[in-house]
Amino acid sequence: MDNVYFAPYPGKDLCPAGITEEERTDYALFELNKLLKYVVYPEDVACIYMEPVMGEGCYVVPSKKFVQSVREICDKHGILLIFDEIQCGYGRTGKMWASQNFDVVPDIMTVGNAIAGGLPMSAVISTPEIMDKWPFDTHGTTFGGNPCAAAAGCAVLKEFEDGTLIENVNKMGAYLKEKLFALKEKYPCISDVRGIGLMVAIEFSHEDGSPAPDIWAKVKKGCLERHMLTLNCGVNGNGMRFATPLEVKKEEIDEGLSILEASIQALSL
Repeated sequence: MDNVYFAPYPGKDLCPAGITEEERTDYALFELNKLLKYVVYPEDVACIYMEPVMGEGCYVVPSKKFVQSVREICDKHGILLIFDEIQCGYGRTGKMWASQNFDVVPDIMTVGNAIAGGLPMSAVISTPEIMDKWPFDTHGTTFGGNPCAAAAGCAVLKEFEDGTLIENVNKMGAYLKEKLFALKEKYPCISDVRGIGLMVAIEFSHEDGSPAPDIWAKVKKGCLERHMLTLNCGVNGNGMRFATPLEVKKEEIDEGLSILEASIQALSL
């Protein structure tokens, strides 16, 4: 699209190599401010659109400083802040909304997928002041008001009411990361473990630290042969994401990790 500008997210792939998380935060904020100074005037910017936790880019969790600073930049210049919570929202990160992990409230939020338990449903959420600025019939959808999906959406919300689902996300997410860090210590091809709640990813790398999509491809094949479907992420094709059902049980995580480890072990056979 015309008049769309991109600034780097504070992930390893988008920042200079070898710098710390704090330095990546500073670098990404520097690039954003430079964009608003030299490329496009802030008063010409309608919104900054971002994922509070990156999804397809390999489950990157930014620092609280970064997300809060973006909010401050938007407030300073009168820019709307829009969060894409389609992957990271609805309990996935251990909070109902990923933005809550950073104590930031966006002006507009997009959600989907999880809100109806996998049935086709999505939504744009904002304040009455903002939504009322849309002239009548500005936007519509062929499948809007689907009664089956709406009923599913209501049923999903009921599952969150007593708080046990979010509690399970935090408990099982911590367990999953603990087990993945143990695999990382055991197998050098796993170069990174990161994520929050049940939004977790690992990366495969060669001994020299370079991305290893070839290793991932073999692990993926091994997992499939052992009847586990997997999904990669990241521009280098070497990331493996873990996005289990929010109600996942410890035994199910153990079963999946056992398949993953068997597939990694098979690489050296």
